[in-house]
Amino acid sequence: MQDVEILFLEVSKAIDQHNIGAAKQLLDEILLIDPGYGRAHNHLGWIYETKIKDFKNAQRHYELAIKFCKGSYPIVYINYAYLLIDHGQFDKAEKIIAEGLNVSGADKATLYYQKGKIAEHKQNFLKALKLYQHAYQLNFSKDFQSILKIEIQRIESKMNFWQKLRIRLKI
Repeated sequence: MQDVEILFLEVSKAIDQHNIGAAKQLLDEILLIDPGYGRAHNHLGWIYETKIKDFKNAQRHYELAIKFCKGSYPIVYINYAYLLIDHGQFDKAEKIIAEGLNVSGADKATLYYQKGKIAEHKQNFLKALKLYQHAYQLNFSKDFQSILKIEIQRIESKMNFWQKLRIRLKI
């Protein structure tokens, strides 16, 4: 198991150096040694999603990461939810986000932000606004705070007069 951890550190180094090919090879090697190494599945999911643009393999690896990590690796819930949202699988994304919110150490601000994205896709602007505001309250990152401010302003610009009035009257 120690060899796997050392290889995983090499994966992080390769990704930091933008050597995605080497990272993928190392991840494949890790999974040959330990097919249940959930963090490797998460990273492969990320590579398939963001670099190779292969939705099916990304989804498969994120699901395996969740299965094998059993709530001990919170970032996989965020990664998988982004993939599902980007591909319009909102109901499944909501389930993954709900699971992620129950994982110790999860970035709740990002998970609520993702819930807001789903509400916005469904044209439920009031709900999206409330979720973005909640994410803002839970956030600890100055950069993410700036993003959330922009999202809140953007969603308010989509709202009609009656929706804006409900906000002002706190109905």
